Amino acid sequence: MEEWRSADEKESAMARQAETRGRSAWIGLAVILIVYCALASVHSFATRLQWGPDEPAHIIYVRSIGMDGRIPELTHGEQDNRYSPGGARTHEAHQPPLYYVLAGALWRIFSGRAEEVVSYRDDAAGASHAFSVPGPVRPVRFLSVACGAVTLLLLWATARTVFPARPELWLAGTALSAFTPMFTYLNSVINNDALLAAVFAAIAWQWTRVIRFGATGRDVVVLGALLGLAMNVKETALGFVALSVVVMAFEPGAKSRGQRVGRMAAVAGLAAALGGWWMVRKWAIFGTPFVYPFVYPLLSLPAEQKALRMVALPGQIFMFTFVPLDVIWHQANIGLLSRFFGGLAGLSAVSLLVLFARRKRLGLPRYEVLALVLWLAAGAVVVAGLLRNVFLVDWHMGSSGGRYLVCVLPLLGLASARGVAGLLGDGKWARLALAVICLLMLAIDAYVIWATAAAYGTLGR
Repeated sequence: MEEWRSADEKESAMARQAETRGRSAWIGLAVILIVYCALASVHSFATRLQWGPDEPAHIIYVRSIGMDGRIPELTHGEQDNRYSPGGARTHEAHQPPLYYVLAGALWRIFSGRAEEVVSYRDDAAGASHAFSVPGPVRPVRFLSVACGAVTLLLLWATARTVFPARPELWLAGTALSAFTPMFTYLNSVINNDALLAAVFAAIAWQWTRVIRFGATGRDVVVLGALLGLAMNVKETALGFVALSVVVMAFEPGAKSRGQRVGRMAAVAGLAAALGGWWMVRKWAIFGTPFVYPFVYPLLSLPAEQKALRMVALPGQIFMFTFVPLDVIWHQANIGLLSRFFGGLAGLSAVSLLVLFARRKRLGLPRYEVLALVLWLAAGAVVVAGLLRNVFLVDWHMGSSGGRYLVCVLPLLGLASARGVAGLLGDGKWARLALAVICLLMLAIDAYVIWATAAAYGTLGR
């Protein structure tokens, strides 16, 4: 009797402890979201209006959709970009329209807002300049802030699915993403990468649910619909369609090979049905489904220039994955930032290799191993697409191309957190290390925001 009472008391204590940890984790999530929204909002004010990546071109697209209800004409040079009622032209018109439809609705709501005058001094030229920015630009930027918050919530859900008993990983993975400077930067300006990250986070959550619990007919429809949605945001989603077919090939719920193949085909078919129309449209108009406004392939450069560009390419892609390097170059300590992010990337790579090597001894569930492999594969797919574009389409993408990785950066951050925790034994030292890394990332994010404001002369006014 005493033994039974002791066992019952122990089980009750463990249940209370798990409930307390879960409640604390939800509080931690709320804190992370509040801090993220504050950081992204401040970053939005720190970044001069119309100075985000290709922001003037994105604004023309948004304005054309919101005010004219039409997709603008495609230009093949930034000097031809312009907005006129019913006659907008921009080099971003090759992008699918979903983000611009949402942003255009906000633009129309705030169309009566007064213009803002942006003034700045060009120290190199020793002259002052000023220009007017349409009133809706500022509020439309906050659509990206909201997309970032949705991304973090979906990442949290993914972490809970893959690591159900590890609240510290839910928190660490979410915080690492929320406080990465490039994440807050891109989620503070007008661009479609913010929405792509949110939709892909939903796709990744669906991946993990399918891998862990198996797929139902509903899961097939949801995954296919999400992929179609992503294809209406950016063509990067094509790589996610391929990975989703692989997910359906490994899901544990199929009762026969025929059912498995049928589900794979259904996911790809539904994605094509919902998202393929844009590529068909471009093919009909331009003669190719992969039209891009600028064609400057790296392989066509003279040998010496090509060699110089290729040497610089890895470092540029790596640093632009984490920070807006072109903005803060003269303000921040780039050496310090490169050492921090290089060290974090190295630690993550080593820890994940060790984790994979010890997976059987640690008894890692099959779905956890598959999820980690999928997240790394998603990063590899985006990098492969970027390199393809740099070599064969436009080498200028390499100068700041790392920012295209922001859509997969949250998953890579979650994988990094799992690797570090496993390397340090999954105990209190692992939790302490994750907390320190997250706090350092938060400090660096604040530092980068300060450097952005210093470069643009914004927040001090």
